[in-house]
Amino acid sequence: MLDTFAQLLGLTWLQLLLIPCVFVIGGICKGALGFGLPFVTVSIVPLFAPLEVVLALNAVVLPISNFVQFTRGGLICSTLDRYKTVVIGILIGSLVGAYLLDAMTIQIIELILGVFVMCFVVVTLYNPSMKVPQKKEKQVGLGVGLFAGAIGTMTTVNGPFFIMYLLGPNIDRREILAALGLLLIVSGLCFSIFFGLFGILTVERAQLGAICAIFGIIGMWFGDRVVRYVDREFFRKLILSGLFILGFYIFLRGLA
Repeated sequence: MLDTFAQLLGLTWLQLLLIPCVFVIGGICKGALGFGLPFVTVSIVPLFAPLEVVLALNAVVLPISNFVQFTRGGLICSTLDRYKTVVIGILIGSLVGAYLLDAMTIQIIELILGVFVMCFVVVTLYNPSMKVPQKKEKQVGLGVGLFAGAIGTMTTVNGPFFIMYLLGPNIDRREILAALGLLLIVSGLCFSIFFGLFGILTVERAQLGAICAIFGIIGMWFGDRVVRYVDREFFRKLILSGLFILGFYIFLRGLA
């Protein structure tokens, strides 16, 4: 049965077993540090399986993992109203990213992904935020949505753009979490739609994605407990160092 399912996915049984394990690692990072699941998966899975597989799986896992975050805060209507321009930007930007994804070769996408992962590590070390004046919030939000939608559709990674934007306005942690959940759900649904249209997200990959979501949640639970016994800052630097090396390797592979 395992071999049959693996064949439907175009994978070996070993690849099929390894992929959920990577989502556990990504979940541990997210549970311990609050970020990192998609970066870990898009950095590690392409080392032994096709990049389009992990893009499809992330398109399933990310909306699931962020749905609870968006709904549990009780700010659904107010969040939708305040960040509707960002949502509009995501929808338009995703169309651009979908066109680029369809037009580019996998090597160019790997180059973009490798550079993006390395830039994310550098940016995270400095932990910047955008200074967003209240009068310019909607215009800046539209621009962030456009850029995050385009890059996100090509890589399934756009959380850092949203985080930098949400740290700009003077809002509390509860609203940041609700807004981040909303924006990641919208972008994740865009990934699913476009990947489905391009044949990247198949029924079999969606099934595997649901399984990986469970493994990711298990990893998040474990990661939340890991940092009780391990220094959080040391663990953060260790993960970022590993991501930078993986990003550089993906970049070199794209060059080759």
